[in-house]
Amino acid sequence: MKINVSWQNVEEYIKKVSEKYCDMEISGVYGIPRGGLILAVLISHKLNIPLLLAPTDNCIIVDDICDSGESLLHFYKNSSGNKANKYHITTMFYKENKLVKPEFYMYEKEDKWIVYPWEVD
Repeated sequence: MKINVSWQNVEEYIKKVSEKYCDMEISGVYGIPRGGLILAVLISHKLNIPLLLAPTDNCIIVDDICDSGESLLHFYKNSSGNKANKYHITTMFYKENKLVKPEFYMYEKEDKWIVYPWEVD
């Protein structure tokens, strides 16, 4: 079984993320390669903030999904409880795990394969 994510789903996610962070002092947005990069570009345009080549203090870190939490663990450890080096972690999908819980996510992941509109199905 799989879930086909539409561009409309992506636009809804970008809108919600932008609403959450629009009144904050955000340094930019960094996308985890590959899944988070497209989302980071869209957030960058929507919030009119820089697209970052590497995370900086007080930036948004975005990925398409937080499944096991492995790809976000380093950033999560460096943001937890340390206000001087705070990252705002957001993902479109989140599956409960023991390593990472994003600050914001849109959908809970089920046990189905997720296909994004920019991927070859």
